[in-house]
Formats: sequence, C-alpha cells, structure tokens
Amino acid sequence: MKKLLILLLFVCISNTAFSQSNELIVGKWTFKDAYNKDKIDEAGLAMLQSEIINKMTFTFNHNGEFEAYMMGENQKGKWELTKDSKKIILKIPQETTTELTILKLTEKELALKLGLGEFLMTKNI
Repeated sequence: MKKLLILLLFVCISNTAFSQSNELIVGKWTFKDAYNKDKIDEAGLAMLQSEIINKMTFTFNHNGEFEAYMMGENQKGKWELTKDSKKIILKIPQETTTELTILKLTEKELALKLGLGEFLMTKNI
C-alpha cells in the first residue's frame, strides 16, 4: 500500500511539472539573440540580424498547434513536449519532424537549440 501511494505521488508530481512547462511555453515568442555568436561568421551574423532577430516568431497554442514566421515564410503544425520537458517536437505536414532542445524556460524567456544555433526568445505579452 505504501509503495502504491509513493507511486501515485510521483505520477502526480511528474504530471504537474509537465503541465507547468506546457503552460509556460504557450504564447507568442520572438527571437531576440543568439547565444553562440562567436561561432558564426560575418555572413551568418548579417543574416541573423536581417532575417532572425526580432523577426522570427513562434506561437504555441493550448490546443497543441503552433504557428511560426521563419525566413519570410509562415509555418503551421502541431507541437508537443517530450515527457521529460526538455524538447519541443514540431510536426509540420509534409515535412520531417523537428526537435528543439530547451536550454532555458521561464515565464518571459525561452532559449532553444535549433540545429547548430542557440537562440534566446522573449514572450510577447
């Protein structure tokens, strides 16, 4: 009986942590900075400023859908968190599934690793 209660408590805590991460991600996020600028060449830095910073956005909705504006194009699809809340999985119709690693998540900041880039985003309120 004691083991069952401990197991139920663990499941409740895990679900609460997952729900909190899920709720923190919901909203519109704008790319504000790159963490690893020292590894980007001049052409890459120019593109970062012209195409990404203050221009690229992700909007994560409660219903598991997302919208993104990236490189001058709109994208739509489904999103979900992994069970450990360390990655966001993006599912875009007719494209491969993409995983974004969460480096930081607070009420106002979301840092993601996208391929080789590491980006800081802020939540639009």
